[in-house]
Amino acid sequence: MQGAVRHLRVRLATYAMTIILMLPARSVTHAAESITASGLCTVAATPVAFGMYDPLLHRDAVTVGMLHYRCSGTPKRLTIGLTTGQSGSFRARKMRRGSATILYNLYLDAAGTQVWGDGTRGSQTYVVNSSASGSEVSIPVYGRLFGDRNNAAGNYQDDVSVIVTY
Repeated sequence: MQGAVRHLRVRLATYAMTIILMLPARSVTHAAESITASGLCTVAATPVAFGMYDPLLHRDAVTVGMLHYRCSGTPKRLTIGLTTGQSGSFRARKMRRGSATILYNLYLDAAGTQVWGDGTRGSQTYVVNSSASGSEVSIPVYGRLFGDRNNAAGNYQDDVSVIVTY
């Protein structure tokens, strides 16, 4: 093996707020986190926040979060994957509020055809050759909250880890 395989993990928080009828909305924010391994690559994530969702509309809610990475030195082949979060499944991830859950998923594409995971169980990873320039690259993370659910109002969340291998 030419070089050591390195793994970077950073948390990508997903949030949803269910609003039924005229309940007041609260703002959900989460600071981006970043991790550096041996000064070669830095990865940061901003949350995938669905905001207000009205289950009476019976439709999916979509949103976009972002992953940012920056590498320096020799260009590297990066594989960027996401964990299942609390659900343990890529088929439908689950955000929780106590024992209540809301189904959602994260995708590589806006159409929602490529589930972003770790490359197993039908999921895909993001693979790219990094630049040696040290410039930041941003990658969208597409989220879809599955509609037609009758959930209680409140804040639902899941913690998904980003795994970068190079």
